[in-house]
Amino acid sequence: MSALAVLTRMPGRWLVPLLLLGLVLCLALVNYVVHIRGVTERVAKQESRILRERLSVEQTRLDVQTGAGNALLVRRLIGGLALHSGLDHAYLITAQGRVEASLSRLDIGRNFDELQGPWTATLGRLLQQVQAQGSPQITTVSIPNASRLVAFTPIQDGRWLVTSVNMSVPVAEQMALAGREVLRGSLMALAVAALLAGMLQWLWFHRARHLSQTLDAIGRGRTGARSRLEGRDELAEIGAEVNRMAERLEVDQAEIRHLHAVVNRSPVVVIEWRNAPGWPVVYVNDAVSQWGYAKADVLNGHWDYSQRIHPDDIERVRAEVAGYLAHGPDEYGQEYRLRCADGRWVWVDDRTTLTRDPSGTVVGISGILVDITAQKEAQQAVLDQTELLRMFYEMPFIGMAIASPGSRRWLQVNDRLCEILGYSREQLLQKTWMEMTPEPDLQADLDLFQSVVEGRRTSYQMVKRFVRQDGTRVDTDMHARAVRHADGSLRHFLITVQDISERVQAETVLREHKELLEQAEAMAGLGSWSFDAEGQRSWWSEQMFRNVGLDPATGLPSLDVYLERLHPDDRARVRDFMQAMAQGRDVAAADFRTCPDHGPVRWLRGTVERHARPGGRPPYYTGTLLDITPVKTAEEALRHTNEALERRVAERTRQLSEANRELEAFSYTVSHDLRAPLRGIDGYSQLLQEAYGDHLDEDGRMFVQRIRRGVDQMRQLIADLLAYSRLERRTMGHEPVELEQLVERVLEGFSADTERCGTAVDLHIEPMTLELDRDGLSLALRNLIGNAIKFSSAAERPLVQVGARSEDGRKTLWVRDNGVGFDMRYHDRIFGIFQRLHRAEDYPGTGVGLALVSKAVQRMGGRVWAESAPGAGATFYMAFPA
Repeated sequence: MSALAVLTRMPGRWLVPLLLLGLVLCLALVNYVVHIRGVTERVAKQESRILRERLSVEQTRLDVQTGAGNALLVRRLIGGLALHSGLDHAYLITAQGRVEASLSRLDIGRNFDELQGPWTATLGRLLQQVQAQGSPQITTVSIPNASRLVAFTPIQDGRWLVTSVNMSVPVAEQMALAGREVLRGSLMALAVAALLAGMLQWLWFHRARHLSQTLDAIGRGRTGARSRLEGRDELAEIGAEVNRMAERLEVDQAEIRHLHAVVNRSPVVVIEWRNAPGWPVVYVNDAVSQWGYAKADVLNGHWDYSQRIHPDDIERVRAEVAGYLAHGPDEYGQEYRLRCADGRWVWVDDRTTLTRDPSGTVVGISGILVDITAQKEAQQAVLDQTELLRMFYEMPFIGMAIASPGSRRWLQVNDRLCEILGYSREQLLQKTWMEMTPEPDLQADLDLFQSVVEGRRTSYQMVKRFVRQDGTRVDTDMHARAVRHADGSLRHFLITVQDISERVQAETVLREHKELLEQAEAMAGLGSWSFDAEGQRSWWSEQMFRNVGLDPATGLPSLDVYLERLHPDDRARVRDFMQAMAQGRDVAAADFRTCPDHGPVRWLRGTVERHARPGGRPPYYTGTLLDITPVKTAEEALRHTNEALERRVAERTRQLSEANRELEAFSYTVSHDLRAPLRGIDGYSQLLQEAYGDHLDEDGRMFVQRIRRGVDQMRQLIADLLAYSRLERRTMGHEPVELEQLVERVLEGFSADTERCGTAVDLHIEPMTLELDRDGLSLALRNLIGNAIKFSSAAERPLVQVGARSEDGRKTLWVRDNGVGFDMRYHDRIFGIFQRLHRAEDYPGTGVGLALVSKAVQRMGGRVWAESAPGAGATFYMAFPA
């Protein structure tokens, strides 16, 4: 037995406390997991903040001392780092990878890769990753599995300070604190749950057990039992309803006993059958004695009710009952003759009700039988008298006649029959219907007529032709019914004749149109079909057979035969397609092939349209099967062409990527190689200016100053080239960036320039968060804001505006100034590398800034453009997807 079954069988007074206990345990476990899951991350953030603050101070001190070349003081500063709580490793590594200072004197002077220690390899890999990023900021990396925090601090001249902090102690302290808090909360919740369980036991379950005992007594037939629950709670309301139910049961039982007495005194026979062969009776009231049967004999289990029904009625009754049992309705009426105990027959009106179980199976049949023999005899007499009048006068649009079964002459005809056959009434009454019927219709009519005379049938219907007075023939639908005397002898024939000439002509036209449609389908290769899910009926056009290579003369194929004509790889899909239709489910169109074993492979396209029916009836389907072999051939040729084009495009793309990589490597190498001679020029020119400046004349000192300015400009140009190269090669991040905070941080870096130039800054930034690379966006903003400050410095009142807005599914940023502006003819040129529109003497710069902006925005999936006019300032826009 499953745990769920055990719980459902457990009494509520035990189940509720157990559920409360389980809930408390689950909440305690979830609370503990939530507290523990975030401990390491919180400790890492706290330690990272403290370590950054300490290292930012040490970074400045180390930059000063390394620049001064004071190696001893540098080592003392590194040794002082050991005072930081948990810091157990600290290395100052030169650009060549040598340990310049360390907490251990044994490591000083050795290559960092040669150090022996559990963390040396890990620190080495992380240092290479940080150096590859080229970030000037302090970088911290958390290693959760080892409870370690590693920091990488860039120092002057390519040095790096590598530190490692052990977080095991603070993590353990935080986890112990979280455990104590969770334990305290769990104990409080457990106490509350125990209190609730005790209250429920005394205030609810005790009264519920009393209510259950009362219901059990009522169920055992003691309808006088009453619950004595008082109050306004739910159990008291249920108890009051139980009392009212018991009172109603007492009244209902008294009424049932009264009705049973009334039914037994009435002539109505109430009967109940079992759904079994012969319909054995399981209940009948005393009124069955009016037909000569004793109630005990009927209920003995061997009384076959179907044997008491008239032989002429039994097949009809059985067929109708079978239909009602299978399809409903569950309340119906029947009239048939029933044999009495003395052998006479009585007509009964049977009003039957079916009882079904939840699966729809009939489990009970009950009926009310009323003797209607007198009514039936009266009705038959009236019908015999009124039949002729109804047929002749109420249906003048149909030809009507009475014919003699012996002479086969017309005994009576109406006007419509005279009109159909082209004779007057007097002429028709002198003729027999035989002399007006041509062969082969005459022989078929005589055979059917003879079967009625011999009693093998009561009526017949046929489509036959009559010869009119003018010699033409008319197509008719004729129905003949025998009218018999009370002793069963044949009295006369009632005949109805309807002119169907127009219908026959329409069928001829329809047949011609069908032939034309089949010809059109054959020309187009389009077959059509239909399927009725309700009756499982199908129809195929001849082109359908031709499309799958079958002979129409063989009839509709089975599903297996049909699938055999299709390609083996497509049969499973088509089988699902066919079964979905048979089950009344929606299906889709499909393309499939014919089997190569039966001739050349052809492609076929099947389409389906589903037609719903009202009342929940199964739908019916119509569809087509089109030969699309030429289309598929063309598609295959086109696919081969596209594949060839895609291979050529991939090859050109590969070549272009290789060229770009070579160009990036060239730029990066040239920029680094230019630094070495530039440092020499910078150093010697500085020595020349400081040592021999007094020995140079005015022109010499001017030449040295120009050399110095050229060196500064060249250094800035190389730095920009390196930034451009790194931007091209680095992996762009994807993180949420609060735009307003980032803009304010960038403006802080230009505070000295804005104060010097007197530039006013105006912000129009909507609150927004962008999902992109933070450093890339910061780089673009720094260059745009720096250019805006530089080119507006000559204005009377310099103004820089920075704004952002969301519009048309994108987020747009702009930087606007009121500076010198530019001609829009050079719009595309300004975003190229080394492209300048103003002289370097007027506005210093390298011509790389806007190229960096363009590259950064492009790498982040955005677009950059500008709007300007000479003397009217410029506005630069950056747009990113929302």
